[in-house]
Amino acid sequence: MTIHFDDIALIECTDNGKKMEVEVLSFKEEQFLSVSIQRAVKLNMSWNPKKNVYIGKGSGLEFISTGPQKFITS
Repeated sequence: MTIHFDDIALIECTDNGKKMEVEVLSFKEEQFLSVSIQRAVKLNMSWNPKKNVYIGKGSGLEFISTGPQKFITS
């Protein structure tokens, strides 16, 4: 069994409700998520076990994500 994660993720701005697809730069499940927003802004997010989401702040805004999609192959 092999586990792979997608190279894109969906993030949501909690301040305005806007959602966007971002490119995953680095990721460790239930630890951290680092993404690139429109290849211009890097956003580092940390896992929040109480809410089961990754949370990060950038440009004065808060963002959340459930992380990239997980694929399991045998």
